[in-house]
Amino acid sequence: MKKIRISAVLTAICIMAGMCLSGCKETKTTMGSSSTGATGSDTGLSFSVEDSSASGSDASVPGASTTYMKMTYENNYDQAAINEMGKIVKIRDMQFTALDYNFYFANEYVQLMKMQVQGVTNIPMTPSGFLDMSGQLTTEMKVKDYLQKAVVSDFQGEVFLLEYAQKNNLTLGDDTAGKINEEFEKTKKSAEEIGMTLDEYLKSYYGPDANEDGLRAILQRYELVNLAMDHYVKNYKFAEGETMLPTVYHVLYPTLDLTTGQMLADDKKAEAKQKAEALKASATSLDDLKSKAEAGKAANEVAEAAEYTVSVGQMVKPFEEWCFADHNIGDMDVVETEYGYHVMYFVGKKEADDEQKKQIAYKAMNTEMEKAIESEEYTPVFS
Repeated sequence: MKKIRISAVLTAICIMAGMCLSGCKETKTTMGSSSTGATGSDTGLSFSVEDSSASGSDASVPGASTTYMKMTYENNYDQAAINEMGKIVKIRDMQFTALDYNFYFANEYVQLMKMQVQGVTNIPMTPSGFLDMSGQLTTEMKVKDYLQKAVVSDFQGEVFLLEYAQKNNLTLGDDTAGKINEEFEKTKKSAEEIGMTLDEYLKSYYGPDANEDGLRAILQRYELVNLAMDHYVKNYKFAEGETMLPTVYHVLYPTLDLTTGQMLADDKKAEAKQKAEALKASATSLDDLKSKAEAGKAANEVAEAAEYTVSVGQMVKPFEEWCFADHNIGDMDVVETEYGYHVMYFVGKKEADDEQKKQIAYKAMNTEMEKAIESEEYTPVFS
C-alpha cells in the first residue's frame, strides 16, 4: 500500500494532464497562422493545468492567445481503458464502488504514463498515445492485467489498514476536513479556468459516477489509511538486533554506460569482471581497497566507490542479499548486478538512524499486510 497524501492524490489529475504535448489547447497568433492542437492531443490527454511548459505552451509567441476545449472522460482514456474501469469489488466486508475503482485505476494509469514520459521504462502505447491495454507490460501480464492487479492490491491494503485503524480506535483530526477543502478549492479553481464545473472536471478523470461528495469520502478514507500507517510505524516494537544494519564498502566496475543506460560490449563487460576480481584478490585491507578504488576512479575504470549502511529495499536485490547474509568483518566478494561488478567489503553493523528505523518499521508493516492479503479472506469478488 503506497502512502500518498491528499495533495498528491488530488494533483494526480494535474500530473496526468501535464503529460500531453499539445493538448486541447488552441493557440492563435495575431499574424493569422494556422492553429495547432485544436481538436485534441495525440497523446490522448488534454492540457496542463498548472505547468504550461509541460503541455507545449506557446506563451512565447508574440500576441498569442489561448482557448480551451472542455475535457471529457473519453478524451482522457480510450475505449479499451474505459472498458477496464468502473468495476465493483468486494473484499472482506468492504465493497468498493465504480468510483472507488476508477480513482485507484486513474492513479495507477498516471504512474505508468509518468514512467513512459520520463523514459523510466518502455510502456506499451497505442498509436493515439494511450496506454495499450492489450500490450505486454511484462512477460507475465498485459497492461490491463497489471492495472487490475494494482487496483485490487490497493483495495486490499486499504481494507487491512482501515481494520487496523478500527482496532486501535484511530480517528481523523479536525484539520483533515480543512486540508481536503483546500485541495478541492484548488481543483475547483483549475476547473473554472477552463470553463468547467468541479464535477465536470472530476468526471473527466474518474468517470460518470465522480462527484465532489464521492471523492471527499475516498480522500477521508485515504487519510485514515495514512494515519494507520503512521501509527503502526510510531508504535512498532523492534526485535533484538533488528536496528543493527549491515555496513559495506563497495567498488563498482560498470557494465553499462551510467549516462545513457546502454549495455557495454561483451569484451568491455568481461574486462570489468576481470578488474573486479583482480581488485578483490589484491586488496589486503579496507584502507588498501579504498586507495586502489580511488586510483580506479581517477583512471575512469571505477564508477563508484562508497560506503553504505543498507536498509531493506534500498539496493538492488543481489547487492542487498549479499549485505544481509552472514558475514564477518573483512569478508570480501564480487557481486554482479544490473549495473556491473561490485567488489564488496563487509565493514560491520551500525545502529540505524531515525529515518532508517522508520523504514524498518514500514517494511515490517508491509510484510504483515502482504501476509494477510495473501489469505483467502482478502480474495476480491467482482460484481
